[in-house]
Amino acid sequence: MRVSLGAVGAGRAIGAGPPVGPSGPGREPPAERRRGWSGGRLRRNIAAVLSLVVAAQSIGVALAATVLKFRADDWITECDGSPARSGSCSITVPFWQVSNAGKGSFALVIMLRSGEVGIVGQPYPVRAVLRVDKNLPIECRQARYCIFPQDAGRTFTAELEHGSLVYVDVFTARSEFHFSLTPKGYQAGIAQIEAWGFPLAID
Repeated sequence: MRVSLGAVGAGRAIGAGPPVGPSGPGREPPAERRRGWSGGRLRRNIAAVLSLVVAAQSIGVALAATVLKFRADDWITECDGSPARSGSCSITVPFWQVSNAGKGSFALVIMLRSGEVGIVGQPYPVRAVLRVDKNLPIECRQARYCIFPQDAGRTFTAELEHGSLVYVDVFTARSEFHFSLTPKGYQAGIAQIEAWGFPLAID
């Protein structure tokens, strides 16, 4: 069964008011979600991904002098540093599923500066497949933190900017999980990054 997440919602800067993100069939209640993906835990998983793909780059957002945050639907946009000092931005969307196969909590992490794309979560993924609309899928096969090939990741992010639906298949050692997400929150995050003045060009 594929779980559909991410109904269209208004974006907002993070820091005040209740979390944005609807709930409905197939979704856990907000309290349960917070237990599965606390902010600190999510940042630690993002840091683990980056340590594998960006050698010698320190990315702890909690240590950055300036951190800008924006949220649209379930997509979280963060930029640390400043445009004038080559700050870096990421967009993350968490998703989860409870089924006969058990409980799975994951996040899709996109680093805009490097173009790296990865899936992290519990249980640890060993394989993942991403597809935007009817485009060709991309696949990663790595234990614990699943990082997609860089060229495939850049193609995926380009498709996200104009796509309507994202299909996510996550495979663990003992189970598999299937999701569909709307990329509207990602698209809103890209617009916010441009409004902040950060460059989107990938080196």
